[in-house]
Amino acid sequence: MSWGTWARRVRDPSLPLRHRSSALRSLLNRHAPLGFDGTERYLRQLVGLTDQRGGRLGARRADDWTGATLLAALEALEASRESHKRYTAVFAERRRREKAQHRRQPTRGDSEALRRAEWFKDVDEAARRQPSRREIRRARG
Repeated sequence: MSWGTWARRVRDPSLPLRHRSSALRSLLNRHAPLGFDGTERYLRQLVGLTDQRGGRLGARRADDWTGATLLAALEALEASRESHKRYTAVFAERRRREKAQHRRQPTRGDSEALRRAEWFKDVDEAARRQPSRREIRRARG
């Protein structure tokens, strides 16, 4: 299913909370900038849910979510996803211009910045070319 379908299920107050929390976890399968468990842990922390048992993430119950915490987690996850989408779009546009200038491969710095695990991506960084190590060495002279 699409992102929008899962998001509508999270927002649907007529569904049981366990179905809504399951839909949120399905969204985490599509966008988990900190890894699935890391993103889930971050969202739970962000909305004020704590694991009193101190056990593994899988030991948590779905019924500790409330409608309000699910909506807050969804809002935060959607904001992160939009940030990543904007970053990727700006990066792709810059790469198109560079390819027209015969710079066929991104630098290692560009590749690392694109793959870096971050909750929000800096769009301004995507607009700037990250120099390669060789370019840095040559600039130092």
